[in-house]
Amino acid sequence: MTKVNNSNMQLPAHPGEVLREWMRGNGKTIAETATLLDAPTSQLNRVLAGKARLSATLALRLERIGWSTAEVWTRMQAAWELAAARRAEDAA
Repeated sequence: MTKVNNSNMQLPAHPGEVLREWMRGNGKTIAETATLLDAPTSQLNRVLAGKARLSATLALRLERIGWSTAEVWTRMQAAWELAAARRAEDAA
């Protein structure tokens, strides 16, 4: 079996990076967005920093306020996790 080297592949954007851009585009602060999403500011900060995953619950809340669909957010999270896992496997 041929091993594919993905170590030079750039990781796709973490959903938190995309969410931060949505917030900027809509003129929303972290506190305002956390309130809109009924989520703790600390949780949102961790997602925005790429230190926590964007949960399905948060994806549904983003959908509820009209920021794309939950499916888009969860696919984005899955793509980021898969790329990170591939990179880690290649480094091992």
